Amino acid sequence: MYWKLLSALALVGAVVPVASSAGKEDPVAAAVPTAADFGAIASLRAPILSPDGVLIAARGVKDGKPVVRVTEASLEPTAVRTFPIPNKHQVNWLRWAGPRLLLVSLGTTTNLFGEEMRMTRVALMDFTTGKISLVGPRDQGLMGDDVIHVDREGKFVLLSTQPSIYEYPAVYRVDLATGKSNRIVRAQDHVWSWFADNNGVVRAGIGASGKKWWLLYRAAADQDFQRIKRTVDDDGTEVDKFIPLDGSDKGFAIAAGESGRFGLYRYDFTADRLGEQLYENPAVDIDDFDLSPDGAVVGVYYTDDKPEVAWFDPELKALQGRIDRALPGKVNRVVSTSRDKQRLLVWSSSSDDPGAYYFYDRKVRRMAPFAVPYEGLHGKRLATMEPVRYKARDGLEIRGYLTLPPGKGDKNLPLVVMPHGGPFARDVWGYDAWVQYLASKGYAVLQPNFRGSTGFGSGFVEKGYGAWGRGMQDDIDDGVKWLTGRGTADPKRVCIMGASFGGYAAMWAAVRNPELYRCAISFAGISDVASMLRFDRKSFSAPRYARDWQSRVQGDKDFGLDQISPIKMVDKLTVPILIAHGEDDDNVPLYQSRRLHEALGKAGRRHEYVVYEGEGHGFANPINATDFLTRVGKFLDTHNPG
Repeated sequence: MYWKLLSALALVGAVVPVASSAGKEDPVAAAVPTAADFGAIASLRAPILSPDGVLIAARGVKDGKPVVRVTEASLEPTAVRTFPIPNKHQVNWLRWAGPRLLLVSLGTTTNLFGEEMRMTRVALMDFTTGKISLVGPRDQGLMGDDVIHVDREGKFVLLSTQPSIYEYPAVYRVDLATGKSNRIVRAQDHVWSWFADNNGVVRAGIGASGKKWWLLYRAAADQDFQRIKRTVDDDGTEVDKFIPLDGSDKGFAIAAGESGRFGLYRYDFTADRLGEQLYENPAVDIDDFDLSPDGAVVGVYYTDDKPEVAWFDPELKALQGRIDRALPGKVNRVVSTSRDKQRLLVWSSSSDDPGAYYFYDRKVRRMAPFAVPYEGLHGKRLATMEPVRYKARDGLEIRGYLTLPPGKGDKNLPLVVMPHGGPFARDVWGYDAWVQYLASKGYAVLQPNFRGSTGFGSGFVEKGYGAWGRGMQDDIDDGVKWLTGRGTADPKRVCIMGASFGGYAAMWAAVRNPELYRCAISFAGISDVASMLRFDRKSFSAPRYARDWQSRVQGDKDFGLDQISPIKMVDKLTVPILIAHGEDDDNVPLYQSRRLHEALGKAGRRHEYVVYEGEGHGFANPINATDFLTRVGKFLDTHNPG
């Protein structure tokens, strides 16, 4: 199928201007944004610099369709080329494979054995020749975008993939000049994750069966993999990520130590043993880390109440200080750099500022705005988001975020609780269009990081195992009771809204606790848990914490998933519900909402249902995004007036 799609990726595109800086206006005099303002789609997302710092590539949207945007890196506005993506596909990520070679992960849905399944592939854009090609062997299964190494010179990539869902992945070396794929590591039973060193040699693999895991290792490419005798207990250290160093049996690992929080350690592969702890945050997991070309740790990234970075490199630490002084009161992150670290892209934003990207040229010591993804919100009034803590019914501390409507005080407010997707994910502090829209209409918005949310240590995640529709839902409900108990929220005016797993939580709240919620809103929600797990079980995994995916959802093996599936409890769904879904969603398939709509119709239950043509697991067309928010506003006006 994918080999027939290449003609749709022709390198011809329109020229569009680069946005200018938005700035901030007096919040008292600022206008209230409209649904169309909040429905606007970011002009670009996740920009990355080419290794030589000459080009910038980003995901974007044009005429409601996903595109790849490429422009020259400059302190002055410059032209942007847009490259279309095949119909009914989404762009998952971009990664440079050389100064003029760009890897693009594409996702879509396919039908397998009568059920819709998610499929991914990697395409290569060559900006020198104008050619497009697919990366990897023709005989691939559903997941074909697991790139585990990119050669620094852009000569080859290593791709971990398997021909079917019934086989384990092998590793292929793909020559980017010829497109030829050679298998360099054969598949091994129970091994899903392979790791390469910084020279492109596959050195390690993690095998897992049930709750046990083990390490396969070799010192060089001409050696066989050996299963290393474990030096830690089977239920002990959890390792998320290995980085072997070329020419050494040592490297680095992100692992959970005695505290249960993931930190950065040195690692001895021959002994399968953690060494010196280089960094651990006292409250949260680290997200990732950077290495210099010579294998030194540059910095560690983590998210506490807000995104943070701990720089090991004194020069970069000083640079961060200069950026923060230039852009005070914001979260400022270096999101991409050239290989020599002389050219950088900086993202600067806050909860009441949708943000801007800046291009920073260290050689001339100048920084200029590169793009403002939401130009239409310039000068409009937005609400501030504050980190909060509350206790669940069993005493567990739950972190979250509370946004209050501007100018409405902090008492007796109508409330919308908005659980995040995942569920093994977390909410973070920052601009959120849905939250801001609700606040603009006078609603307080609570975003709870319920048990099972990632980032707060393995112990917190483990409390979410077997807690779908149970302990997770308790935490959400307890957040409502906490806000009503302290007088912030009106207990008679509470609604719940979410997307993906958050949409599931909204549906399930309507079934489980109609006494708490006047209405529910689901976008791309899951109504049939067992069916969703068959569609894409990886969607509900948090691999760094454990690999026994089923226990995270089901818990007790005798527990029937129908007991926590809204579609199986239609007779109990008496609360008004708004159900929306993208027709081309390759993450949560449309049937999850369509079948619930049909069941509700047969049961005569009041609800609203809308399908957005051409949309995936989110909105690419601002007309559709605006329509959805407008529907949400009218639905709330009717069932939970502000």
